[in-house]
Amino acid sequence: MKTESPTTFAAIRFTGDALEPQRITEIVHTAPTTAYRKGQVYKRSRGREVRGRTGVWLLSSKGHVQSSDLNEHLSYLLRILFPIGSNDASSLRDILRAEHLEADVPVFWYGPTGAHPPMIRDDIRAVFARLPAQIEEDFHEAA
Repeated sequence: MKTESPTTFAAIRFTGDALEPQRITEIVHTAPTTAYRKGQVYKRSRGREVRGRTGVWLLSSKGHVQSSDLNEHLSYLLRILFPIGSNDASSLRDILRAEHLEADVPVFWYGPTGAHPPMIRDDIRAVFARLPAQIEEDFHEAA
């Protein structure tokens, strides 16, 4: 009998009407999974074109982290935001404040029936809170 592994991923998302995606990319030195300015036309995952209602810069761990451990996905994002030797998010905090942007961390976990949802480590929560970026949990198990 095969045991299913949970589906897991996490993202860091910056949003706001004044968001200029290139500025976030320059600060974190990483290309986003998706990014667009308010009013910009972009293609959704199925190719449908839509106009951005607000600016978005999003980096997902999907396809970058092979583990089903949610904390490893979140750690991947933290390594992007805080490279080794850096514990300073002042550039990100400054742009969030100056441009009235918001940050959040959507996390997704879908596990087999009876599986226990993951526990996000307190130290990881604390680092994201310093941006500030709220972790938004979307946890489900198979019915």
